[in-house]
Amino acid sequence: MRLRHLLRLCAKGSAWLLLSLIIVGLLSYGPVRVKIADGASASIGDAETAIRQAFNVTLGAERAGVNVTGLLSRLDEAGLDLSMAEAASNGGNASGAADLAGASKTLADGVATDALALKGSAASWFSSFSQAFEIGLVGAGLFVVVLLLMWRWFKRYYNPRLLGSRPGVAA
Repeated sequence: MRLRHLLRLCAKGSAWLLLSLIIVGLLSYGPVRVKIADGASASIGDAETAIRQAFNVTLGAERAGVNVTGLLSRLDEAGLDLSMAEAASNGGNASGAADLAGASKTLADGVATDALALKGSAASWFSSFSQAFEIGLVGAGLFVVVLLLMWRWFKRYYNPRLLGSRPGVAA
C-alpha cells in the first residue's frame, strides 16, 4: 500500500510540476509577444494616420487646381509599404513591420509637405494669372477706345474731302 500511495503522489506531483511549467512558460512568452506586436501595431497605426492626412492634403491641393498625379503615385507607394508592414506584422516579423511602417509614414509625410507647398504656389499662381488677365483686359479696352477715337478723327477729316471731290473719268 505504501508503494501505491507513493506512486500516486509522484504522479500527482509530476502532473502539478508539468502544469506549473506550462503556465509559467505561457505567462512569460505571452507579454513579450504582445509588447512586440504593440510596437509594430503602433507604428502601423501612425503610418495609417499619416497616409490619411496626406490624402486629405492632396485632395485639397487638387481642389485648388494643382496637378497631383505624382503625389498620388507616391502616396500609392506609401500604401503599398503599409500593406507590406501589416503582412509582416501578421507573419510575426515585428521589426520588419515597424521598419516598413516607418518608411510608409516618412513617404506619406513627404507627400503631405509637397502637397501643401503646391497648394500654396497654386494660390499665388492664380493671383498672378488673374492680375495679368485684368491688365490685359484693361489694355484691350484702352486699345478699342483709341481705335474708335482715331476712326472718329479720320472720319471727320476724310468725309469733307471725299464729298468735295469730283468724280473723274479714267481714260
